[in-house]
Amino acid sequence: MRLLCLILTLLVSFLSNAESILIRNVTILESTGVEENVSVLIKNGKIESVESIIFTKATKEIDGTGKTLTTGLFNGETHIGAVEIGAIDSTVDFQTNNHSITASFKPSESFNPNSTLIPHNRIHGLTHALLVPEAKSHIIAGQVAVIELGTKPQVLNDSFAMAIDFTEHGISIMGGSRSAALAKLRIALDDAKDFSRNRKPALSGEHRNYDLSYADLYALQSVVEGKKPIIVKVNRSSDILSIINLATEFQLKLILSGVAEGWMVADHIAKSQAPVIMDPIYNLPTAFEHLGARLDNAAILHGAGVEQLIFTGMGWHNTHSAYLVRQSAGNAVANGLSKTASIAAITSNPAEVFKLKYSGNIREGEIANLVLWSGDPFELTSEAEMVIIAGDRIEMTSRSLQLRDRYFERIKGVVESESRGE
Repeated sequence: MRLLCLILTLLVSFLSNAESILIRNVTILESTGVEENVSVLIKNGKIESVESIIFTKATKEIDGTGKTLTTGLFNGETHIGAVEIGAIDSTVDFQTNNHSITASFKPSESFNPNSTLIPHNRIHGLTHALLVPEAKSHIIAGQVAVIELGTKPQVLNDSFAMAIDFTEHGISIMGGSRSAALAKLRIALDDAKDFSRNRKPALSGEHRNYDLSYADLYALQSVVEGKKPIIVKVNRSSDILSIINLATEFQLKLILSGVAEGWMVADHIAKSQAPVIMDPIYNLPTAFEHLGARLDNAAILHGAGVEQLIFTGMGWHNTHSAYLVRQSAGNAVANGLSKTASIAAITSNPAEVFKLKYSGNIREGEIANLVLWSGDPFELTSEAEMVIIAGDRIEMTSRSLQLRDRYFERIKGVVESESRGE
């Protein structure tokens, strides 16, 4: 019996040690600051210790000298899992032409965990993202999901928020007038509130008709009740104020997105306490609503008191190369935003706003969502050397790397043959 207990004890100890990683003398970059020469022990998928010196042995030890450790990166606006090739309609599931489906549209139901975009992004440090529908038939685009890109990619929340497009694109869908688009939004919100009070007579045909379907009104219930936020994409400064006023009028939880001219009304945004999703590298006036775009937009917003900045980027790369969000964050630093505020915008801020099960900072006892970088993650030449998502170490392979390796060997063989004169 004693022998059996000893064997079991040794087995448990072996299995425990088999899952331990110790990173020594690494630099930690997080929202609370930069700390150098720290040792981090990861055991059984959790952060066991964060100390200046750790004497415990681990099955894998990494010299972190010159390297940086952060939590996993988050991109605040992507279509990951709901598109493969944008030019092929059969692979595009983040929008719909069906005019009868608005708020009830849920792209997360089409989420493809086997998408090649997932390993391509996660080996570069992206661990979580928003899956955001795009407006095509109505200003209300549909329901926003929170996704995790781990060893078993999954939807963490299939309906965290409602997406609304109040850009020039969304406005054009509603007849080309901002006033008409706002009127349509008010009608939809009023109908949703009325439907919640008169559901039984409405369903029995004894109540007035509504502008939206019952399915869409059901989907809007938690919005008008203040339980689910709206994420409104909006860029022009006056349009931002209109949306803030609308949210106040209906007592809605608001998250602003885009805000190319946000710096012009930074004080109003700060007063509204709305989190802001933005691409800090965006500064090209590609439309009239972008005429005031500038590279220090993020720094000005933060300086005005907008604490919950969340970054997306870069431009049309925000899905197929969503990991480039760190490059956008680096550009924000180059244009006046502090390093800690910039790393917060791609780690701890989205963790807080979108209610992830970790803080976005490196804390003892938390499930490990970590990225080990070869250098400063805001430097273009730095690469992710190790990625851990939900406690699982990610295999650093992707279809792109497999294709590179396959054709590199062929090209290498041809070059070597030519050099030998064959």
